[in-house]
Amino acid sequence: MTDHLAEHFTTVSNKSEHVSEESVGGRVLVVAPAGSEHGSGPDDRDGSFVRGGDASGTDREERAGETDDPETADSDGPASRGCSPQEVAAGLSDRLPVEVVFRDERTAPEYLDELGPTLDGVVVLGSETGPLGSPVDDGSVPAVVCEGPIVEDSGAVSADAVTVGEVTAEVRAVVREGRARSDLRDQNARLTALNRYARDIAGCETVDAVLDRTVEAATDALAFDFCVILLVDGGQLVPRASALPEPELSPIDVTDGIAGRTLAAGASEIVEDIQSDPDAVVEHDDLHAVLSVPIGSEGVLQVASYDRDAFDERDREFAEILSGYTREALARLEREAGLRVERDRLHGFYTGLPVPALCVERRDDGIAVTSTNAAYGSAFGGSQESRLLRDAVPTDGERELYEAALRTGSVVRGPITRSVADGPDERYVLVAVPVSPPGGSDYAFGVYYDSEPDGDGPPQ
Repeated sequence: MTDHLAEHFTTVSNKSEHVSEESVGGRVLVVAPAGSEHGSGPDDRDGSFVRGGDASGTDREERAGETDDPETADSDGPASRGCSPQEVAAGLSDRLPVEVVFRDERTAPEYLDELGPTLDGVVVLGSETGPLGSPVDDGSVPAVVCEGPIVEDSGAVSADAVTVGEVTAEVRAVVREGRARSDLRDQNARLTALNRYARDIAGCETVDAVLDRTVEAATDALAFDFCVILLVDGGQLVPRASALPEPELSPIDVTDGIAGRTLAAGASEIVEDIQSDPDAVVEHDDLHAVLSVPIGSEGVLQVASYDRDAFDERDREFAEILSGYTREALARLEREAGLRVERDRLHGFYTGLPVPALCVERRDDGIAVTSTNAAYGSAFGGSQESRLLRDAVPTDGERELYEAALRTGSVVRGPITRSVADGPDERYVLVAVPVSPPGGSDYAFGVYYDSEPDGDGPPQ
């Protein structure tokens, strides 16, 4: 703002570094001195402001007549006449795409208390905002306070006046800053709520739980009206979780509809109106805008609205973040399911071995024995399940072999000596085989082979 404008304007708002370049829009309240809601009157306490800076109180007609005199006119052109508060409000309405509401300072506080949240800004034609109350005081409604007289844009401007155009520019900037702050607060609130759901989604133990929490995050944290998740099942996209009005969606071919298009492209898209989209499989006549986001190759997340053109790029970004959380959770469950199958297969194998065998697991409190086979119990005198390895096996050599297998992810072997249930100590070769799930080696199987020459030695 120039020094000239700074003399006349005070902006009451928290500053924002980002200012939207979009049109202002919305609603602006213009607050005038008392008694000026219906024009200047005898109870107007700021006559110099209303009459364009003439402190003597000369009316507008007399002042206009004086400025027609060439001897008293400014050498750079005719002096601009002062504007009434109503004319300032009309000028703002003409120059900005806003609804302008006009109140004097006696009725403005009540209006602000009731409808302050609906306002994009307040223009105070006076010296202060004291009587206006908390919406302006706490900065929730940005305000522009114009302390000097306001004149028309044409003609010369005296040092103690500003033009309607200058007021307009200041209002536009302040309202944009307020909207940018509001948008930032909204984004931060949505992101904070989404992060809470991210932890929940990551901790789900079933696919259905992941999908249900994802739908809840979309409608709660991100405030989308409707949401549905379709997963690939064979050659179809099957609705698995939904917050949609009746009727429920039907499965469709993986190549059909907007969902099939999204899955094939592997990229999200915003559809302004599904009712006019040639690919849409429409089952709800009252739904229009759709935001469709792939969940990797697993399926599609879609949010919908009754309104047309309801989603923007910011909505797309948040939906893609949510889809990413869901994709990771589903991938984790798939990995764990595969690991359980492999574990079960290995358990089935080692429990039937004729030689001693056990399974160990790395836990927070150390390496623990999870199970032993029948041959282990017969040879060494009972099961050691659910005991820490340091308590379950008696020799340092055994513990070191298991620790090495888990640490390196490689098969290790070595000779050990163990006491048997009935008889002297015997020598064995322990082969420790790690099971390596994604993210680390958590399990290892130990097989104890008889090391005597006539026994069944371990595979080499």
